[in-house]
Amino acid sequence: MKIVIIKFLKYFICKWLGTKTMENVVIVALGELVKRTESKIDDRIYEGVFGKMEGKKDEQ
Repeated sequence: MKIVIIKFLKYFICKWLGTKTMENVVIVALGELVKRTESKIDDRIYEGVFGKMEGKKDEQ
């Protein structure tokens, strides 16, 4: 039963959700995870990697 569910989820994600959507979901999820950990190093890494990307999105 697990295999059927996994195949369905894989098909659904590949078919209906594009790469850009998946990237946004991952970025939002990582952002929420960083907020919950309350670690300064996590905040620096997140801002270093994704802060620049979000800034570029606003400029476009």
